Amino acid sequence: MRATWPRSPSRLSSLPISAATAALLVAGAALLLALLEAALTGLSRPDEMSLVRHPEHAPAPAVDPLRLRRAAAVLRVALLAAIGLLSVSAGLAGQPVPAVAATIALSVLHLLEQQGRLRLFGARAPWLAATAAAVLRPLSRLVPAGHEERPEGDAAIAGALEAMADQLATAPEDRQQMVQALLSLERSTVEDIMVPRNEVVGLDLRWDWDEILDQIARTPHTRLPLYDGDLERVIGVVHMKRVANELATGRLSRERLLEVATQRNALFVPEGTTLQAQLIVFRRQKRRIAFVVDEYGDVLGLVTLEDILEEIVGEFTTQPGSLSRDVLPQPDGSYVVAGSAAVRAVNRTLGWDLPTEGPRTISGLIVEYLEAMPRPGTSLKLGAYPVEILQIADNTVRTARIWPAPAD
Repeated sequence: MRATWPRSPSRLSSLPISAATAALLVAGAALLLALLEAALTGLSRPDEMSLVRHPEHAPAPAVDPLRLRRAAAVLRVALLAAIGLLSVSAGLAGQPVPAVAATIALSVLHLLEQQGRLRLFGARAPWLAATAAAVLRPLSRLVPAGHEERPEGDAAIAGALEAMADQLATAPEDRQQMVQALLSLERSTVEDIMVPRNEVVGLDLRWDWDEILDQIARTPHTRLPLYDGDLERVIGVVHMKRVANELATGRLSRERLLEVATQRNALFVPEGTTLQAQLIVFRRQKRRIAFVVDEYGDVLGLVTLEDILEEIVGEFTTQPGSLSRDVLPQPDGSYVVAGSAAVRAVNRTLGWDLPTEGPRTISGLIVEYLEAMPRPGTSLKLGAYPVEILQIADNTVRTARIWPAPAD
C-alpha cells in the first residue's frame, strides 16, 4: 500500500499553479533573500553608502542608511512569508515538492549565512549594494526614519567584530593572510619557529682567537650568542655592530668580547610559550633573541623577533642562511628540500600545506610518517605532496625531493 500526502478539505486544498511552478517560486524567493542578505553587508558600510548617496551617473537624493536597512528588513519578512505561504498551500493541496524545496533552500541559506559566505560575497560585490539601494529606495520612503540605537557592551563588541569582518573580506589577499597570521600567534609556540639547537650559530670562548675572528667575519647575522664550550653555558649575545667598532679601534680581545656579551644577560623562555606572549616579552624587554629551554633547563633552540615577524608578513630577510639555501627549485617543477628545513617555513615560502601539527622539520615529518628510518630512493606521499628520499645521514633525512600537490 503506497502512502500519499494527506489532502485537506480546506479552501486552500487546490493551488492555482502547478507544484513545479510553486517550487520554482520558492527557489526564486530564497535566491532573492540570499542576495538581500549579501547586499546588507554593503548597505552597512559607510564607503558603499557614499556611492549610494552620490552615484556618478545622476544626482539622486540622499538615502538614509537606517531607512534602507529597515526597508530591507520589511522585504525580508515579505519574502519569508511568501515562501511559507507557498509551502503551506502546497502541503494542504497534497503537493510536498514546494515544501521540500523551501526546506532545502532555507537550510542552504542558513548554512551560507553561518559560514559567512553571503557576507563575503556582498562585501566583494559593491554593485550589489547599489542595486539593492535602488530597489529599496521607493520602499524606504514608506518606512519611518526613527533613530538608530547604539549597541552597548557585548552587542557593541559583536558589532565592531562584524564590521572588521566586512572590511577584511574586501581587503587584498596579502592583508587577509597577515590578519590570519596575527590571529594564529595564539595557537603557535616558540618551538614551531625556533632555530634548533644543532643549527644555532655562535661563538665559543674556547675556540682559538683566529677561529673566533673568522666566524665574526663570515657570519651573515647581526647578533651571535657567546657561550663557554657548550650552548648550555650561554654567556650572552654580542651585536656585530659593537664588535665591528671594537675591531676598528683595535680593542677587541677575548676579554673584551666577554665584557660586551655580559652587559645584558641572555633571555631564556620556557618551551610552550605562545608566539603572541613571546612577542610581548620582546617588546617589554627590548630584546630580539631568546633561548628556548625545556623543563630541565636544557637549551632547545633559539627564537628571534624576526622569526615571529616573518610568521606575520612572510619571508623578508635576504640572509644566506635563510630558507633559500634549504629549498632548491628543480627544472621538473619539484624542489630539493633540506631535511632540517622547518615545515612551517617551507609552507610559508612555497604556499604549501604540509602537516604542521606533528614534527617541525621535513626530516621529522618523513620519519614519523614511515615510523622507521627510510633508505635513499624511498617514495611516499605527505598529504597531497609526493616525496622521494635523496640522502640519509646521521639517522636523519638529509635531503628529499618534493613535488607540489597536483592540481584538482
